[in-house]
Amino acid sequence: MELDKEHNDLNKVDVEVQSFHDGGDTSQRMRWYHPLYWLHSSIFEWSSIEPIPPEKQIHGQWWTVPLLWIGANMNVLTFLTGMLAKDFDISIKGSMYTIVAFSLVTALVPAYFTTFGMNLGVRQIVQSRYSFGYFGACLPGFLVAATQVMYNISNVILGGQTLKAVSPHDSMSSIVGIVILSIIAFVVCFFGGRIMHYFESIFWIPALICFILLASFAGSGANGLHQPAGAPGTTVRGVLGLGCVVAGYFLSWSTIASDMSLYVKRENSATRMFFTVYMAFVLSVAPPFMLGAAFGIAAPDVPAWKNASEATSPGPLFDVILSGHVGSFGKFLTVILALSAVGNIIPGTYAFGIAVQTFLPPLRVLPRFVMTSICVAIFLPLGIVGRNQFYDTLSNFVSVLAYWCSLFGGVVLADHCVFHRRDFSTYDLTIWDDWRRLPPGIAALVSALLPIVVIALSMDQVWYTGPIARHSGDLGFELGFALSFFLYLVLKPIEQRLWR
Repeated sequence: MELDKEHNDLNKVDVEVQSFHDGGDTSQRMRWYHPLYWLHSSIFEWSSIEPIPPEKQIHGQWWTVPLLWIGANMNVLTFLTGMLAKDFDISIKGSMYTIVAFSLVTALVPAYFTTFGMNLGVRQIVQSRYSFGYFGACLPGFLVAATQVMYNISNVILGGQTLKAVSPHDSMSSIVGIVILSIIAFVVCFFGGRIMHYFESIFWIPALICFILLASFAGSGANGLHQPAGAPGTTVRGVLGLGCVVAGYFLSWSTIASDMSLYVKRENSATRMFFTVYMAFVLSVAPPFMLGAAFGIAAPDVPAWKNASEATSPGPLFDVILSGHVGSFGKFLTVILALSAVGNIIPGTYAFGIAVQTFLPPLRVLPRFVMTSICVAIFLPLGIVGRNQFYDTLSNFVSVLAYWCSLFGGVVLADHCVFHRRDFSTYDLTIWDDWRRLPPGIAALVSALLPIVVIALSMDQVWYTGPIARHSGDLGFELGFALSFFLYLVLKPIEQRLWR
């Protein structure tokens, strides 16, 4: 009888300490003032990187996933990334075509990977163990964690500098703005996926309104958005360089895409999820990119905008245009645009914990909100320290992202489409954490590492231009993706034969 009682007590504990998605009612059985009431409440996410079984995939509101991606992309960082077009030999018209074309192609990858979450219940980096192996997946896991930290640093610096721009006579330090954005992102991420989905589903609306007003107030013509006389025309090198920036932005999401649809019911249509997420990506990234490109190219030729456009953030430019038309309300709109950076910080902060727990398995005992705290503790001080070297860092960072993310995407797509035949039932989810039964990952690692040589010869960056790129422009991510895909097709059968 005593053993039975102890067994029941243990079962009770197991029920109480669970993810908010389990649907438990522990918090309802406790008094609100009980210390465990809030910890066991459904607002906290306790889950780690283990697969989510079908019975826990209870989220029926599938449409929050595409809305989440809109919230993650409709922000000031996307606008500023588009402004990088001024660093390439490309016209406004050429940049518009380039952004649309590369968006339509590269958005396919993160949109498709989003369907993996609802069909497998497995996080993106954990799913990569089925190609890279248990130990091999540590490499992309580390790179994902580093990528999200870098993005978060860029976002808080950008938001902080934009908030500084609206303060009277620059009376507020950008440090204060960095802290404000970090706190907002921390509060949302602290409570996990449910709050994140709801927050992102509506947070993009004010930013969209602000961008529409910004474009309306800017106008066109000699004192608005226009192609400056004597500016360089569109070249192949300029198209490929800007295309690499666009690809880097989209492909970076492919490394965490499935994390955002984990709890969606598997009964939902994967086709519908793919197309809605794909449209969400294209419609939330391409327009701010295009608007940023137009401002980046035109602003130095407009006397009223010239000084503001030379700042390391678009905050002064926002303030000049918006405040110049609607006064104090324009400053309020600039504040909204600054805060929109939070939308990009949140999914990265959430995914950071998953990536770290994948390449450092002992940390799996920590709940999600602890990993969130660790992420904020990393990017907040780094954002403060690096706030004065922001623009050059962003320019180099986004382009380089395209290279390694294309290698990851090529291997995972080859494995899923060819060797798993796009059939999610072929994944044995019982071995997700068993290095002995998972593939050794040698084929994936070699397929991802060998193309680096070709990428180095084909990349075109401010700090380095490869011999191939000098004649053709930047072909790094295109060649990297193609080579990693086809190398894996060749090497995987050999690996399977040697490690049966």
